[in-house]
Amino acid sequence: MFGLTKDTEKTTQGENRAAENQVTYIPAVDITENEQGYTLWVDVPGANKESVEVTFEDNVVTLKANAIQQTPAKESLRREFRLVNYERSFRVKDGIDSENITAEIADGVLKVTLPLKAKVKKSVAISVK
Repeated sequence: MFGLTKDTEKTTQGENRAAENQVTYIPAVDITENEQGYTLWVDVPGANKESVEVTFEDNVVTLKANAIQQTPAKESLRREFRLVNYERSFRVKDGIDSENITAEIADGVLKVTLPLKAKVKKSVAISVK
């Protein structure tokens, strides 16, 4: 049912961006299945509700988040904390009820529920709780 999309075939160790204080990681994901559908558990430490984006379009669920690691600037002798971006996409087969996809985040773990339905819409935005 699930497959990685080509845009997520990057190293899990992180990919440095142009700015030296920004890095993108492919987050670890656990996927469970039951008769109602699928649940994705995504490791996004430091992310919060406002920094998470979950979309479902053309049978691809995309998970994006960012977290700013902060320290007091005036008191720092050296700063290595950075903006951390997380991004992962999965292609799914037909049958996901896109209108009832839910997402919630707690303690650095994003939970995305993909319920099954016979008919699928092409594109929908999912609000994060």
